[in-house]
Amino acid sequence: MINFAEFKLTEFKPWRVPQYWLLGIGAGLLTLNWTFLLRTDNAELLGTVGLLWLAIGTLLWEKRDQLDLNSSPSATIAGVALIALVLGRSLAPDGYHLQVSPFLSFLGLALMAAGFRGIRQFWKELLILGLLLVSPLVVGFLQAIDLSLLTAKAATFMLWYAGFDVTRQGTFIALPNGRVEVYGACSGIGSVLQMLYISVLFLLLVPLRWPQRLLCMVLAPLIGFLVNAGRVALLAILVANTRPEAFDYWHTGNGSLIFSAIAVVLFGAFCWFAFLRHPDPAQGANP
Repeated sequence: MINFAEFKLTEFKPWRVPQYWLLGIGAGLLTLNWTFLLRTDNAELLGTVGLLWLAIGTLLWEKRDQLDLNSSPSATIAGVALIALVLGRSLAPDGYHLQVSPFLSFLGLALMAAGFRGIRQFWKELLILGLLLVSPLVVGFLQAIDLSLLTAKAATFMLWYAGFDVTRQGTFIALPNGRVEVYGACSGIGSVLQMLYISVLFLLLVPLRWPQRLLCMVLAPLIGFLVNAGRVALLAILVANTRPEAFDYWHTGNGSLIFSAIAVVLFGAFCWFAFLRHPDPAQGANP
């Protein structure tokens, strides 16, 4: 029989548990990241980065019971220094770098949590944030191959195949009653980058063979490119029919996000029918 007079509840003091400190610091860094993202007023970027953080949260939650959180004083100092660097630079007007700062923040937090040796537990999460680091290189490559011209050619072919009287001169697409120019913002760089990110996230979450992985890495950006070319073709039709309100909606309004969603749905449908509907038992463990 329990003697309630002698029964004492253990006093819960979260500030004495290192995991709660790490969770609080991580929440603060994530809030800082979203604060600067919201200032960009870029819905496409918000959606992409939000998807990356969602994947990171999913990975951390799945292995929460297997994490070995045992850091060292030197690793903790290095982690605190990285986080302090990010916080210090965020005080400047343009000090917070949307590509570099999230990676440094998570790297610092991982060092504080698991030390130098245990940081390999977070290689997937660091790889996901590393996608933001390499995005300028991908953008430079797409600009070097003149993606705007390729988009104009693809959109012109779509219009011609659909029966429109269309001509192209460089990056200008002309219909009998109007023409549009495919410049940098409409070239599809954002769509290609977004689909490349999604393909990497899919490969980190789902075990596939190497040929299947390569297929996903090639197909996802291609879908983003073709869907954006379809959007450009639609914009040319709207200009030719003098529909300025519809043009603005599909060009810079919510309509542009609909095409991004179409690309994601198409890639998701392909992955479902090709890989997920009938899983291959010979596939290895999740990488």
